[in-house]
Amino acid sequence: MKMEDYNVVKNDFNKISQLDELKWNHNNCYFKYLMKFVPSTAETCLEIGCGKGELSFMLSNKSKKVIAVDLADKMIERAKILHSNKNIDYIYGNILDIKFENNSLDVIITTATAHHLPYEWLLCFAKDKLKKGGKLIILDLAKAKSLSDYIIWSGAFIPNIVMNLIKNGRLQKDDVHSKEVWERHCEHDTYMTIEEIKSLAQKHIPTAKVKRKLFWRYSLVWQK
Repeated sequence: MKMEDYNVVKNDFNKISQLDELKWNHNNCYFKYLMKFVPSTAETCLEIGCGKGELSFMLSNKSKKVIAVDLADKMIERAKILHSNKNIDYIYGNILDIKFENNSLDVIITTATAHHLPYEWLLCFAKDKLKKGGKLIILDLAKAKSLSDYIIWSGAFIPNIVMNLIKNGRLQKDDVHSKEVWERHCEHDTYMTIEEIKSLAQKHIPTAKVKRKLFWRYSLVWQK
């Protein structure tokens, strides 16, 4: 896997932070699903790559404290305006540089961010920092390789159009400007296949459950 240029990633997401808010997208459509894995007894949740804070706010209603980290300062600014809550601590910074005590977190959750991180680092970070019984919850993009990938993800085309019409009132998720911004960012994005993800999970957290999701994503859930 190539090393990320985090200055480039930061600049990309600072631009993305200024795009219009959509009621529905390929990440937030899974937020309720992800929240089902968050224990009602959770005290401290860490969200890596919190963006504008939509999921952070949901977490804050189910746990005592949310630490929400994002690499892009403009994202943090937007999150504080759009999704503030007294028990959310929004932090601007690179998660690789932030220190946490071992066995201190009840939940580590990340959406559409894991592919920007050293994946084995993320799995080992979860092993160290989660309390016993704590949960690692990942939603991220994956690269199609198997026949199942192509069948399921090609089948997402029509539902994608339908949901955009119903939720966003248009055929496509992005307008022309938004599409250009996202395409420039995606030019240097790289993803693993489902099999590669399962292989790394088997190496570090063998009881993790990895599931292919409809909109070109997968979920990984692991309990320590």
